[in-house]
Amino acid sequence: MKQLLFIVLALSAIYAGVWFFAARGLDRGLQAGLDAATTQGWAIKTESLKTGGFPSRFDVTARNLSVTSPDGGLTWQTPWVQTAALSYRPNKVIATFAPQHTLQIGRQSLAVTADSLRANVDVAANTALSFDSMTAEGQNLTLTSDTGWSVQTARTLVALRNLAPQANTYETYINLTDAAIQPALQIYPKGSAQVVMDATLTLDRPIDRLAFMPARPLITNAMLNSIEATWGDIRLTGSGSVTVDTAGHPTGRIDLKAQGWLTAVDLLANLGVIAPGSVQTVKTFVGMLATDGTVTLPLTFANGAMALGPVPLGPAPILRLP
Repeated sequence: MKQLLFIVLALSAIYAGVWFFAARGLDRGLQAGLDAATTQGWAIKTESLKTGGFPSRFDVTARNLSVTSPDGGLTWQTPWVQTAALSYRPNKVIATFAPQHTLQIGRQSLAVTADSLRANVDVAANTALSFDSMTAEGQNLTLTSDTGWSVQTARTLVALRNLAPQANTYETYINLTDAAIQPALQIYPKGSAQVVMDATLTLDRPIDRLAFMPARPLITNAMLNSIEATWGDIRLTGSGSVTVDTAGHPTGRIDLKAQGWLTAVDLLANLGVIAPGSVQTVKTFVGMLATDGTVTLPLTFANGAMALGPVPLGPAPILRLP
């Protein structure tokens, strides 16, 4: 019995030593990563960065974290974020986030609040920490802009999966449940909106521990496998693909099918997507193509502009990773 007790105590001491050795190595690795990011132009500030979780996990907690991209166009601030990984499976990480965040995107500031905001992230067990998959989920997510608009969803789900062996290609899935938009609109569909999107993104480089140094990866191709959005009497479905140049300008076509298109045209006009002087032209043109209240039209992107069928809609959105 004494020998068994001695063996158990010895193994426990060895395990504890291994854990503390690995934890110190993790701390050094995190600091080295922060130093490398700083060298590449990222501004990362944190009040404290601590590792805990003995004996079965590695828990890393950052408090009062602020991250600014090298170009200064994106800043994320949060009171705390914590990652947890089992000590015998450190490449599978669960990240838990504070209920409040601030995003500065260009000149626009977004206040972000959510309940139970968390993400599961899997990376390959290699030195590059190649990205494998991510699932992020939040309840009662609200984005409030300092420009006067806000979006709230009852449930938000975002998933990203590496489509290896296809190079630098990732499948993206987004599901927004009971979304409510609060701009000052004259036309406003009744009820909340539901959005489900499945897309495939090809980047100019793989997502790994060095992907965002010194700058974010660029999208080279975006394939919309399917999208379905409903809001009141509006139902929109579509699919298509675009190529994206280094400036983020898309070129390509997405085929859209819309029900409740009259309300949709008025909504787009209120959002500023369609110029006021073009509203009647768009309605007349779309009405000529509608069958039983449903219309199918191509949304085309070329030369930095977009058009719905032959009707110009103005500048195309810039497609870049956040």
